Amino acid sequence: MKPYSRFSVPVFAALPLVAFATSAWAGPLRSPDRGLDGATLVEDSQYMHRVLGEKSPVMGDGIAIDLADPGQYRFVMNRLRGSGKTASNSPKLFTRLGLAREKALARKSAGKQELGATLVNNWGCDHFLSISRGTNAGMVRTYESNPWAACVNGASYVYTDIVAFNSNNAETQTSVVDSASGEEYAAGQSFDDVIVRPAIPINMDRQVVLDSMMIAMNEDTGEEVVTFARGKSSTTTGGADLSMDHPRLSVPTSGKIATELCQMRGGIDCDYAAVGNTLAPSGGSTPTSIALRNTAITASWVGDATNNFAVTPPWDFTHVYVPTQFTFNGGSKAGVACIIKEILEGSKVRLVKPITGGTCITETSLRNVLQSSINSQTANVKLLADFSRETPTAGLVEDCRGQTIINQAVEYVITVSTKVNCGTPTNTYATVTVRSMSDPRYRYGVMVWNSCMAEGTKVVLADGSVVNVEEVKRGDRMVTNDKGETLTVRDIQVGGELEPMVNLRDDKGHAVSLTDKHPVIMADGKPVAAGKLKVADRVSTRDGVATLTSVTREKYAGKVYNFSLGTKEELARAGKGANTLFANGFRVGDNAMQGELTAPVADSRQVLERLPASWHQDYKHSASFVAGQR
Repeated sequence: MKPYSRFSVPVFAALPLVAFATSAWAGPLRSPDRGLDGATLVEDSQYMHRVLGEKSPVMGDGIAIDLADPGQYRFVMNRLRGSGKTASNSPKLFTRLGLAREKALARKSAGKQELGATLVNNWGCDHFLSISRGTNAGMVRTYESNPWAACVNGASYVYTDIVAFNSNNAETQTSVVDSASGEEYAAGQSFDDVIVRPAIPINMDRQVVLDSMMIAMNEDTGEEVVTFARGKSSTTTGGADLSMDHPRLSVPTSGKIATELCQMRGGIDCDYAAVGNTLAPSGGSTPTSIALRNTAITASWVGDATNNFAVTPPWDFTHVYVPTQFTFNGGSKAGVACIIKEILEGSKVRLVKPITGGTCITETSLRNVLQSSINSQTANVKLLADFSRETPTAGLVEDCRGQTIINQAVEYVITVSTKVNCGTPTNTYATVTVRSMSDPRYRYGVMVWNSCMAEGTKVVLADGSVVNVEEVKRGDRMVTNDKGETLTVRDIQVGGELEPMVNLRDDKGHAVSLTDKHPVIMADGKPVAAGKLKVADRVSTRDGVATLTSVTREKYAGKVYNFSLGTKEELARAGKGANTLFANGFRVGDNAMQGELTAPVADSRQVLERLPASWHQDYKHSASFVAGQR
């Protein structure tokens, strides 16, 4: 479990309950195969595949379960029973499920038949399976898989499980080999520690079959999501594989936890930037491409022509565009190449938001992009992926625009699901998922940055001179506080701004124009985003504490600038919060402070404080409460 996986903050006022902290994990439940016999698990899984998988064969993606169907309802109850959930230890959960079944039965009696469909009727939950490429040891291939249950702003309660089966290709001989389950209260961003590691014989026409159930409950809205996901991949001598070329770190040895994407800004710290024809940052003008930084040039940010991703009009500055390039290999069987014959719907690229919850998916269908690889062993994909679309929901406002995804490291997840032919009479499944943060080949996420000051803003250098922001050079030293202390300008960001700028005036005659999220230092020393300031607020200036007399907004067409201040050694000596500067007399923060200020933060309250009272009894029966995590 990565330390941030249980963190979240509210995004919509309509969901006040879901602000999360770590320790919301309710402890491991029983593995379903420890509480349910293998024959029942196999029978239930195959029933779900028949009624849902064939109607909507989206490999690995969540399909809505119809609780009015006795067979599907039995599947849900059996899986909960296998994991140790009962009406006695989880009264609220079973009450809510009973009500959900009544609603499903009412819809059915009214002629509104519930058909298996991609998860759409919910507040923004995505349920899908991650399937690793697997590793060989002798004549056994071991996979690693986990279910994702990621809801926008989380949920009051989320349960998810996964069962792995060893099956022949016809699925007439199937046995259970591994299973796991888990639950969360007042959380629900991911379940990357609910893991199975099935070991399947190689080259015996066998396949690993995986299925998962998710239940998500939102007590504020009364909504519930109950879904089923299924995926499979055949075991072959040379297993299917997927390697990712982009996104990546421009300096692999930098140690950064995220590749930094600067669509509106450009600076040496940016791994990628939106550029014009000269491969220089477009600075708010409509770009022609997004490029990886050319690290051979150190004086300024210049894109690399060999790692450049062309823009397909129309360009929208509010969208998040991620350079995407990868190679999928269908594998081989006893020296015979496995040839791609079909691309399945489960082939998708996602940005998973581990802090605020939910996922972003591409506007472009990865299935369509991969069609050109039919009858080849490999698929080489290069595209500029547009991630503006939230997990499909009914009526949900899009939550994947740049302004809502900035300053949180999101996980980049690619799944390619295919049918291949390895010289046998029938085609078999080959599915692989790559997760950028957890795959040992990568270990980084994607971060989108945004903040700045208007062109012409005056700043103070170490020699006492006052210059415009556009005149500052890397290596200059800038005055950071009223004591005259200085820090080195390590990087300069420059670009454009689409949103209205915030214009501030105070009673000492200072006036400045800042982007909405740029930090302003208050009289007590704490930073506050410019967009949250109001008249009569007291702020720090070069002339002491001042009172704001005017706070207005206006559209701005010029360039904007920001700085990264301080070397590691300087910042270690100066201490936390020292990375500030004077902008037209106002004391403001630099790019790093802006990132810290606007990044999602955890709610430190205990779970019972955040959880609706009606769920308290369920939580008090959970493993984490019994263990003392109260």
